[in-house]
Amino acid sequence: MKRHANSKPDKEGLQHLRHVANEAFPRLTVQFCSHGDLGGHRAPRDHTLAFRLIDARGKFRSNVIWVMPRTLTNWTAEDVRQAVERSNGK
Repeated sequence: MKRHANSKPDKEGLQHLRHVANEAFPRLTVQFCSHGDLGGHRAPRDHTLAFRLIDARGKFRSNVIWVMPRTLTNWTAEDVRQAVERSNGK
């Protein structure tokens, strides 16, 4: 089955990214945001997905990180660490 280049995220991809983010930052939780949640004009393109890391008190520990849904299952814990560092200006 051919997937649309700009497809919406699937459960498998979301679970994978949640798993590798938890591996990279075990004390933080992933909060996913869809294109519309953050204001459509801020998203790089339609059907992008964003996530942020949050601590147990609900404080954000990363800026918004945009991800193309079709790449979710390719992410590793190291990719998450690097994306968070970049988003936080390091």
